[in-house]
Amino acid sequence: MQLFTINKSNKNDINKILGPVPIKSKEEKRWTYFEVRETKTKYGKKNIYLNDYVEIYFNNYGIIKKIEFYDLNKMNKIVFTKDITKSLGVKDTFSKNLLSSTRKRMENARKKLKTNN
Repeated sequence: MQLFTINKSNKNDINKILGPVPIKSKEEKRWTYFEVRETKTKYGKKNIYLNDYVEIYFNNYGIIKKIEFYDLNKMNKIVFTKDITKSLGVKDTFSKNLLSSTRKRMENARKKLKTNN
């Protein structure tokens, strides 16, 4: 059974059936709904048994243009890149280590003064 019809259903129809939107794009042309259900094993590890995710795209008049639905099986097939991002932050250098140790000494001295007063 199809709840929504592309090029016919609108935002009001979706609000009636699915409720308020948890995630909206800034222009409100994409609404995102998700449902995650999980159980805990006897060792405390979480086991996800239901993970549904749907993105609904609208035209300028609020009519459904496209619906993308992902379930747990489709999400497991998504391929992520193996590329590594290079950090532009400060590397471990002599000056960084010196300033870091000096800062720690100052913080420790400040803590000692507070506890003595």
